[in-house]
Amino acid sequence: MDKTIVFTADDLGLDEPTNLAIERAHREGVLTAASLMLGQPGGAHALEIIRRNPKLQIGWHFHACDSRPLTRARWPWGKSPALAGIALAVSPAARALIRRELAAQWNAFMATDVPCRFINGHHHLHIHPFIAREMHRLISGSFTGWVRGFEVNFFGANPRGSLTYRMLRRWSRRWLKIWPADRRTGSLWGLDRTFRMNADEVAQVLPTLPEGFHEFIFHPRAGNDADQKALLELKRRVI
Repeated sequence: MDKTIVFTADDLGLDEPTNLAIERAHREGVLTAASLMLGQPGGAHALEIIRRNPKLQIGWHFHACDSRPLTRARWPWGKSPALAGIALAVSPAARALIRRELAAQWNAFMATDVPCRFINGHHHLHIHPFIAREMHRLISGSFTGWVRGFEVNFFGANPRGSLTYRMLRRWSRRWLKIWPADRRTGSLWGLDRTFRMNADEVAQVLPTLPEGFHEFIFHPRAGNDADQKALLELKRRVI
């Protein structure tokens, strides 16, 4: 088995400054993939970015909170992924809403004619058992790419929230097993460094990775933020 490493930026389409930060990280840094949010203010601009960067892998970033839905004005649970998860557990209306959103967002992605190379979720809600099951039912016949697993690894020792992540990692193995193992990332890096990725830490980890599929998540933003700096620095140092 070969070693595959993907550097992914989430939130393409969120707004134009975010789109431009992602484009710079791809052109001048090591960024290889970007997760597209459908129906957001920067959506049309994101398609321009995609067309002029044909080597950038594009995936579907399903969103169910902290975003603008496609089928209604706002989410009943607002920005909270935790409240969204609870609602899906207890509310038939919430589950009906997510079914509509999954279909609307997937159809919107397909309408772009951009090949969907991978899928994941905003705030990682794609690992929720209901969403994972419904997403698989909706797209498994037409999607041949890879899925972000939740095999979370940490740069630091005992990072804040690590117990929660370890529990989610264990549960997600059961929830995401509907996708073949060779189509899921084998390790996931960056959750303990959201919006503050560090090139030194990434560079130290890369040589230690075994064969398999490894994903590093970044969130580049306008203003040469920490994540964009890390992606640019990695280009100079290790690639």
